[in-house]
Amino acid sequence: MNENDQFLRKIIHVFTGLAIFTLSFLVEKHVLLLLIIAGSLFAFFTYPFSYFNFIHQTSRKSYGTLFYPAGILSAFVLLYPNDINLFRAALLVLTLSDTLANFGGSIKKGNYYLQITNETKSIYGIAFYTLSSTLIYFILLSQSFSFSYLLLLMILSLHLEIISFRGSDNLSIPMGLALFFRATQNLQDHHFYGLIMLIIAFGTGGFLLFKFRILTRWGSLLAYFLGVYLAGILGWKWAIPVIMFFVTSVIFTKINSRLNGKIKTASQRNIWQVLANILPAVISSAIYLITEEEFFIYIFIALIAAVTADTWASEIGPVFNKQCFSIQDFRLHGAGISGGISLAGTLAASFAALLISAVSWYIFFDGFEISKILLIAISGLLASFVDSFLGAFLEPGLIRRKFFKYNTSEEKITPNDIVNITASLSAPLFLLIIWQHF
Repeated sequence: MNENDQFLRKIIHVFTGLAIFTLSFLVEKHVLLLLIIAGSLFAFFTYPFSYFNFIHQTSRKSYGTLFYPAGILSAFVLLYPNDINLFRAALLVLTLSDTLANFGGSIKKGNYYLQITNETKSIYGIAFYTLSSTLIYFILLSQSFSFSYLLLLMILSLHLEIISFRGSDNLSIPMGLALFFRATQNLQDHHFYGLIMLIIAFGTGGFLLFKFRILTRWGSLLAYFLGVYLAGILGWKWAIPVIMFFVTSVIFTKINSRLNGKIKTASQRNIWQVLANILPAVISSAIYLITEEEFFIYIFIALIAAVTADTWASEIGPVFNKQCFSIQDFRLHGAGISGGISLAGTLAASFAALLISAVSWYIFFDGFEISKILLIAISGLLASFVDSFLGAFLEPGLIRRKFFKYNTSEEKITPNDIVNITASLSAPLFLLIIWQHF
């Protein structure tokens, strides 16, 4: 696609956004919703036809022209019950600020480029985007919101632009802003300043995790967002058990790598390894936010206990026991094999599950209930044994699959990641069974 076609596509997007912005003053909300739906359907149905390439085709592998209508529609639906100015702000940031970022990025003289995700972003592009989006917020929203709110909003919108790739900002910007508007509608000023400080702290921490090769680029980015979500949205009660798991895992992995001569990059975790350990717990926390059912806190603790027990067993076991018992062939093998069980590893897993369960229970419920703590710890410990079982019988088959065998990228998903997330999901099942009987 040549530059003229690229420019034409941008003009069409700007014209479409400004047309919707104008219509928001002229027609009722339900009429505007029908028009946006009609426009979105037109975009999706014309995408496969070459005649409409001047609208859809890009010079790189991008899905921006599909994300664009999806982003506008999702933002409008999410904000339908709210002040229309919130939708207008999200729409203009997508329409104008994102286009100005593209324009600034094309300036060559004196520009500087940085890579946060797989795509490079330019300093000029970021500056154009930040200034224009800030101006939009102050014009449309300053009468209704405080300075701290607008500052946090500016930081969020900058995140949504910087971490985008393959045109995903056309979806992440309007939908992300809409979700932010909905999530913060009942918060006070001190919450906004607290979130800003958390963003700075976890942003610095994420950079250091990448700088010191503890996590990969995407892994550290995910850890940053998880930290903000857990500590900023849920509260420190939810963040502390996860931090305990992560810090102890890093320490024991480094010790095991050093003592057993593993390669230097062996302990660097990618995004899939982070997800395999934390995704089920995050889902449990989200369900608690929706339902406010206390049992999902128990499930959250059991899930963190499970992954901590498994990690401690895998990293501490080979330090103290040079051999382990394989549940695959019932023989002794060198320590560290998949499906191996050792005395030191079992003791470490037991202590890890009990420690996480006890500390978490005290943090959440301000005290100790030994019987419930033990039930949760046992659930986590049993899940770590499921991990060994799957490591012995499921992982070898997955390793032979072409998908895993020939994937050499840094951010690849591995059979061990599949085993980890599957095993951790058994912790809530064990907890339900044990809870019903005891």
